[in-house]
Amino acid sequence: QRDITELATRNLVVRTHPDDPDALRVNAVIVNRAEFPQPFPVLELQFTTVQGSLVASRRFEPGEYLAGDARGMQLMPPRTPVQIELSIDDPGPDAVNYRLNFR
Repeated sequence: QRDITELATRNLVVRTHPDDPDALRVNAVIVNRAEFPQPFPVLELQFTTVQGSLVASRRFEPGEYLAGDARGMQLMPPRTPVQIELSIDDPGPDAVNYRLNFR
């Protein structure tokens, strides 16, 4: 079973990477609100300008964003928060807004 409308993001934070000034660190919690386990989604991180124009977009497979105890998991358990962390190249000063989509 799969229903990405039942997936939610909490606490999405994008900061300058502590070890690389040309990179960003992205942290978030994703939750499966469905009553059933489902496959981890592809995550799409998008950055836009103040006017809403797309500056950068990148997709991440589960193997790229799952770490720690979640590494290697195939299914998201119901109602269980999963912490994710990504390191990405900084898309530049025009990228002032960001969002995380499920694909």
